[in-house]
Amino acid sequence: MNRLLSFVCIATLLAGCATRPNHGPGSGSGADYVPVVQAPTNDPAAYDADLARCRASAASIPFRASQHDDALFVLDTGVVGAGWMAGIPTISGVAVVGGLYAFQRAVYTPERRAWHAKQESAMVNCLAQRGYVNQDPSVRVTWVPPGQRRAETALRVTGVDTYNAEQFAKARRCSALPMATLIEKGPGYERHSIPCSNGQALAVRCEFGNCRAG
Repeated sequence: MNRLLSFVCIATLLAGCATRPNHGPGSGSGADYVPVVQAPTNDPAAYDADLARCRASAASIPFRASQHDDALFVLDTGVVGAGWMAGIPTISGVAVVGGLYAFQRAVYTPERRAWHAKQESAMVNCLAQRGYVNQDPSVRVTWVPPGQRRAETALRVTGVDTYNAEQFAKARRCSALPMATLIEKGPGYERHSIPCSNGQALAVRCEFGNCRAG
């Protein structure tokens, strides 16, 4: 039980790290996320329709997590049983049940975050297929246009910090879908080359996960 409580405390601390705005583009999470995209045309009605379809598709992704269910069942049964034996009043009993529900949600905080990230990625992938360019570096686009799916992509050399290098390039507006190639590595560092949309290449050096241009 102590291990479970520690797990919840850590998850609660992590929950305070969100830096997204409360309203507008970039706000929300999961299927309620508001994308930050560049539209192919200035047609708000078309965007609203596309977003509605993509949001519905993202919302259909189910949440699956059950590894703590047995422990939670024992906890719920024990708390409710103890409350019944102690003769807790109805109002207090409702409060206890509400607390148990909140506790159960807290236990699955990491899994819920991963689920929300998956929904957000599915939403921007759906929009990308319709011509919208994602501009939020916190959401990853995994869909690649057919014309950019080259055979050599599967043969490119990658490293431990390839993903970090790509996220750095995306934040620098190098490319909406950066593809980093490892060109050099040594003790504690890696150097990547990333083709940018303007035709130039961005050199990125990562040292223990921290990336910079160079």
